Amino acid sequence: MIIKKKMNNYKHIFFDLDNTLWDFDRSSMLAFERVFEEFDLIDYGIPSAKEFHTTYFVYNNLLWEQYRQGKIDKEFLKNERFRLPLKDYGIYDECLAHELSESYTDYAARLVALVPNTIEILNYLKEKNYKTHLITNGFLEVQSIKMQASELDKYIDKTFVSEVVGYKKPDHRIFYHAMKEVGGTTENCVMIGDDLSVDILPAKEIGMPHIYFNRKQIPHNEILDYEIKDLIEIKDLF
Repeated sequence: MIIKKKMNNYKHIFFDLDNTLWDFDRSSMLAFERVFEEFDLIDYGIPSAKEFHTTYFVYNNLLWEQYRQGKIDKEFLKNERFRLPLKDYGIYDECLAHELSESYTDYAARLVALVPNTIEILNYLKEKNYKTHLITNGFLEVQSIKMQASELDKYIDKTFVSEVVGYKKPDHRIFYHAMKEVGGTTENCVMIGDDLSVDILPAKEIGMPHIYFNRKQIPHNEILDYEIKDLIEIKDLF
């Protein structure tokens, strides 16, 4: 990417958390390896933690989309995301689904996995006197543990969790709320995230400067302010 100019006129930088700073994919896989062994899932006919995670991943994404749209609540999501993949293996055990969900949630929050260069770039922005914040759709108790376990809380000034704010990304209102709470406007705030439809396009729609962290190099046809594939590239922008 060719950088034409630096973003010098900004004060507040909002990050998404999962798969932007916190490597959700990696921590999720690590957690699956733990629960696979803890619950002896191979005895249930599930071949491997990797295969089970792949099955889970499809359902989890569908359920999160329904959650963002307000079609299901938090508890339904947490239980269904394990009940459905278990069903694919012919396992109809509501108790097991619940126990897997609780154990997985705890492991996934505590097994620290940060995206490469996260701490370096947060240090860099702090040294440049930028205010760094989070806007996340994750659950409050889980995101709080992640922040403490990884020590990200040392770098983040304010955190806005959707279930506390009352609006979920991509709802424009969570972005407006966050900017208002930090005393910012679309003239001095920037949004950085990995999800084009949830983080970046809603920011673009309200005129909020944005940086698409396209780590997986997913093709798209959107015209965006900036796009990076490594967090370290933020140094070239600020």
